[in-house]
Amino acid sequence: MKLNYDRKSKDPTYFIQVGIRNGKKVTTKNVERIGKHSELLKITDDPLEYAKQRVKEYNENIKNSKVEYNITVNFDDKVINQGNTVSKSTCKNTGYFYLKELYSSLGISDFFDKVCSGRKIAFNPNMINMVLTFSRILDPGSKMHTLNNLTGFYGDSDFSHQDILRFMDILEENYDEYLSHLFESSNKVIKRNTNVCYFD
Repeated sequence: MKLNYDRKSKDPTYFIQVGIRNGKKVTTKNVERIGKHSELLKITDDPLEYAKQRVKEYNENIKNSKVEYNITVNFDDKVINQGNTVSKSTCKNTGYFYLKELYSSLGISDFFDKVCSGRKIAFNPNMINMVLTFSRILDPGSKMHTLNNLTGFYGDSDFSHQDILRFMDILEENYDEYLSHLFESSNKVIKRNTNVCYFD
């Protein structure tokens, strides 16, 4: 973030500006209006220095909102033989472990345990939701495409297409509650900066 204002103006308006990279191009966007020079004179003797301090505080808030993740991988875990060829059943996409750590911190497993309590189901709703989510990010495709590529994930992710359809029914029934859970849980992982809002 940096300070943006018209240096030729006698009464410039100060903005906090962000650079946004789009491929090889970089565009800038004002994300917060600090105020006009004449307006700021009512609260400070040095509006320019005040504006610079606001930018510094803004950058500090962003820096403090970043979260670091450390994960542990157990290489003693054995790959489950699911009847595939050797080359396919032992080739795993371990990069999704980073997503799995973030997913776990959202408490989604507890959510599905709660909404499925008392139901007689033979599949793991959380496992299906997790695999569908990761596949949508890493290798977008249909639900059948995801099902045909389950061997790319560690763990017991063996379920049928019918199980996916049953899971989608559960998700539809609890859709609003699911979104509410994600909203509240994600704010515990990374605090939202409510000073700036982006709209599509």
